Amino acid sequence: MAGAVGESERVSVVIPTYNRAALVGRAVRSALAETSPGDEVIVVDDGSTDDTEEALAPYRDRIRYFRARHGKAGAARNHGVREARNGLVAFLDSDDEWMPDKLVLQRAALAARPDAVFCFSDFAVRDASGAEHRRYLSRWNPGLPPWSWAEVLGPGVPFSSLAPLPPGRDDFPVYTGDLYPAQLDRLFVLTTTLLVRRSTAGSALHFPEDLPYSEDWECFARLARAGPVVYLDCETAWQYDHGGPRMTDIALEDRDATQLRVLERVWGRDGEFLARHRKWYESVVRRLHLRRARSMIVRGRTAEARAELRLVGGAPLGYRLLAALPGAVARTLFALRRGFRRTP
Repeated sequence: MAGAVGESERVSVVIPTYNRAALVGRAVRSALAETSPGDEVIVVDDGSTDDTEEALAPYRDRIRYFRARHGKAGAARNHGVREARNGLVAFLDSDDEWMPDKLVLQRAALAARPDAVFCFSDFAVRDASGAEHRRYLSRWNPGLPPWSWAEVLGPGVPFSSLAPLPPGRDDFPVYTGDLYPAQLDRLFVLTTTLLVRRSTAGSALHFPEDLPYSEDWECFARLARAGPVVYLDCETAWQYDHGGPRMTDIALEDRDATQLRVLERVWGRDGEFLARHRKWYESVVRRLHLRRARSMIVRGRTAEARAELRLVGGAPLGYRLLAALPGAVARTLFALRRGFRRTP
């Protein structure tokens, strides 16, 4: 446990969990190791049907445990936010783990930038075989071009210019700026790396509960629209790849449809944003429609693919030709990779 912190720097850690009895203890231990007097760790059990409650028994005197009706990740996180007593809220998925000094770094970053809505960072991944993949954020959006944090958020400054570095931590850049436009076409924020200032976030700190996927993307876009954000260009968490259940499990063919809903109700309803970036918005919407049509063609659902392509002006000829065929024929042709172009 870390040393005492001021009242304004106290953190409520929200850990949603569902059927992760074998994993949740690791997440809880890493959060407890980071907390200081006045902090709290809140575990929201999203209606687990395994031994999650029993697995948490050794920690019950150090956590606040709430059992809820199964409602997916967004509902569980919102439950935790409602129960939170402190001004800073951090999130930790129950199959992930924080690195030492995560909260030390982020508290200091937000203290140095009292105007910032939230702070986030890079992360590392351990896959099912145990192999480690470092600085994973740059690989999190495959198929999209690389970016520069200086271009997205503005020039960086050394962390050491803001606060003392924790023992054993090398210096790294810190970037502060407007993340909202850049979030239009990619997800930058892993929930496990997030620390939010509630007073600045206001009602934007809410995960939509009507989405099976991308509820984090919508929430973080609304948070970024509320004010500047701070990015720490270092790893503060481990994400684990495993074969167990995930609270955001969803069929792949439905993900693009969900992302299109998020685009429309966040950026698509933002007149000020569209006045400056309408072409960019329309290009992202087009890309998702084409990717969704491609997925339908792969599965032989050509009638649905034709309906999807009608929403896209000037769809590539290869898509239109394959979508015009009977489903079984189109599926076979795609499998043979004859005359099919991938989504631009």
